[in-house]
Amino acid sequence: MIKFKNVVKTYKDGTPALKGINLEIEEGELITLIGPSGCGKTTTMKMINRLVEPTSGNIIVNGQDISKINPIELRRNIGYVIQHIGLFPHMRIKDNVEIVPKLKKMDKAIYERRTDELMDMVGLNPSLYKNRYPAELSGGQQQRIGVIRAMAAEPSIILMDEPFSALDPISREQLQDELIRLQMQVRKTIVFVSHDMDEAMKIADRIVLMQGGVIVQADSPENIIRRPKNDFVRTFIGEERLNPSTKLAVEDVMLPNPVTVSLSRGLAYGAKLMRKHHVNGLLVIDNNRVLQGIVTKDMLKEQFSQEELVMQDIMNSVVISVLIGTSINDAVELMQQHGIHNLPVINQAGQLAGLLTDSCLITALLKQL
Repeated sequence: MIKFKNVVKTYKDGTPALKGINLEIEEGELITLIGPSGCGKTTTMKMINRLVEPTSGNIIVNGQDISKINPIELRRNIGYVIQHIGLFPHMRIKDNVEIVPKLKKMDKAIYERRTDELMDMVGLNPSLYKNRYPAELSGGQQQRIGVIRAMAAEPSIILMDEPFSALDPISREQLQDELIRLQMQVRKTIVFVSHDMDEAMKIADRIVLMQGGVIVQADSPENIIRRPKNDFVRTFIGEERLNPSTKLAVEDVMLPNPVTVSLSRGLAYGAKLMRKHHVNGLLVIDNNRVLQGIVTKDMLKEQFSQEELVMQDIMNSVVISVLIGTSINDAVELMQQHGIHNLPVINQAGQLAGLLTDSCLITALLKQL
């Protein structure tokens, strides 16, 4: 979708802003450019719509070198959201949203319907708000309009230059959530400049961390936390974010008394246990509490008509589990690798000690904050 090929920017006084940027941004990806002041993040973003021209190198968008595209035409096809919103105060909300579709001579019925849809998507009833003026809206509401204005002409790319930084913490949190929700629906390619690592961690598919005009690390939020490339990355992220659960073991956060059933119990009894405890699976143990298998709700439902069957007959005896003493990080990696949300914990003798769940992990991480 977007490719930077050895892009250099040097100002007239000889000051280097970018020192050979190479970066590929995939279609539908939300990336966050972040770094200290003067690192080149905003310059990098503004090159995509040619508000800043490179000294050398190439920027390719959808297979085209943008230096060969008329900059006005280029900008009309790229959404742009700025920090101070930039709504025209003398124009109604609907006119602010529809300005680019009008410039592009899009069909009026289509873009008016699109305005209503977008306003509904961000929780602003069009019948109440579209004929108001910007001054009649709160800062958070205005910023929502700024976001949907960037989407109104159906651009494939949206640039966002610290769009929420001027808002109060509550409005900012709400708009971050709104952006995540919108992105799940519309899947635009979004380049988001931020100075806030918490914001970047929350919204980004990938974080591009810059320093002194170069990209230090471009990676997923998870990998940035787990595998910072160097001391600069570690310092910028902050030690409090780096592996907060490193010292925790599974027994520190697991459920100590998960719902269990013995090998010889019948299916009706298993169904009753599931209903009583509101669970979708049972851990099957023998008389010594050694873990033998697992029975899920679907397995039980499929075989329920066979009255002669017991838990041992229908259980899955291949159960992924971890030993007491396993670190939370290792347990989480195992859960992600196998796509599971519950992980039995056993002792050296194979006896069931507890159950690690997504809820346990979230609670443990929250306690670290």
